[in-house]
Amino acid sequence: MKPRFWHSLSFRLAMGYAGTLCLSMVLLSGAYYWMAVVRPLDAVQAEVHREAQVLAQTYIVDGETALVAALESRRQQPSRRRAFHAFLAPDGRVISANLPSWPASPVKGWFSIEADVYREGDEQDFSALSRDRTFRNGARLIVGRDAEDIEDRDEVVLAALPWVFGLTLLFGLVGGLFMSRTIGRRLDLISSAARQVFDGDLGGRVTVTGSGDDFDRLAATINAMLARNEELFEAVRRVSDNVAHELRTPLARLVTRLERLEAAAADLPACQPDLDAAMAEASRLQAIFNALLRIARIEGGRHEGNFARVDLALLVADAAELYAPLAEARSINFKFSASPATFAQCDRDLLFQAVSNLLDNALKFTPAGGTVRLAMAQDPKQIRILVADSGGGLQPGEADRIAERFFRGKGAAGLPGYGLGLSLVSAIATLHGGHLTFHDGHPGLVAELVLPGTSLSISSA
Repeated sequence: MKPRFWHSLSFRLAMGYAGTLCLSMVLLSGAYYWMAVVRPLDAVQAEVHREAQVLAQTYIVDGETALVAALESRRQQPSRRRAFHAFLAPDGRVISANLPSWPASPVKGWFSIEADVYREGDEQDFSALSRDRTFRNGARLIVGRDAEDIEDRDEVVLAALPWVFGLTLLFGLVGGLFMSRTIGRRLDLISSAARQVFDGDLGGRVTVTGSGDDFDRLAATINAMLARNEELFEAVRRVSDNVAHELRTPLARLVTRLERLEAAAADLPACQPDLDAAMAEASRLQAIFNALLRIARIEGGRHEGNFARVDLALLVADAAELYAPLAEARSINFKFSASPATFAQCDRDLLFQAVSNLLDNALKFTPAGGTVRLAMAQDPKQIRILVADSGGGLQPGEADRIAERFFRGKGAAGLPGYGLGLSLVSAIATLHGGHLTFHDGHPGLVAELVLPGTSLSISSA
């Protein structure tokens, strides 16, 4: 099942990329604002503050005439930033001023005054960054310098900042999604190959795009590893198959000869127990090798499956009918839950073998007076064939190994079997795209053969 988008690596990459881009833009915008607005504004304020102190000291020490002369000299001095002032007498009379207007009441702190100049029908925009000083006798002095360009820059930056941030976020998301989508596609190729191998196709390989990037190098490394694993697995499988095939013929011959000896030794009662024991062991070895070969063919994809439209409900009912007398003979209460007709494309013989193995295993471990239950349930996504018993169940740690070949739990001591029945069921389930699970039945064991509904093309009659 795919993870939710906002939990995926692609989403985190896109968000990380967009966040990093936005943070970078905020830092760059802040640096520009400091260099283009804050720093020049501080310089103008420092200059005006220094001039205001000098002019105020001139008025206090030398009087009104000296201050007017200083203001006029300051106004006429060439400067990049035009000087502005207004000197008012205690009664409010204008003594000297080149500002067109000013606040009627004294203002604390910094403030700006529009000081536009009209010449020959044209307008020159000025904004006087000013300080207001009121003396003890009631006289008032306003001193300022033009900061029109800085204030315009401040307005432009503050107005553009939301747009810049929004567009940066948009481009960051688009770029991040594009980047993460590209990475996601390459990761999907690796995941697809891994799932293919996990499903039993050892020939699955990661697609190499030919770009020569990091993902191509990773794909080449993974493909080399998969090819080596396939080679080793095929070598082991060939050896196993060859050993099984080579031993099967001698075992068949051994059984035949033992049968002949058994017939010839009918008049030798003393030899009969040994012949019977040898015959039983030979038959046991033959059954083991046949089971191993069948499991190997199914797991290796070499089994010629006879897939057809089968009524699974009828199949399960046939298995119940076959094993109900055996359960009755062993004084075991056998329960079967009938299901409506359910048709699916599957191998009937293999699935019947799987259900039979589960029932045989349940009856073997259920004591007299116990209960074995067989049921089938379905929904749009899966079919579950359930076999439950009231036996001793599993010991801790056995659930993960119960389907291994030749594994027999502690409760199987003294009971017949080879430890291959559940391995065969697991292989059949995998061939049909399903799986075999076990859990505690309190008491006993519950085995579930789960088959995916989508792959089986379920249709109810």
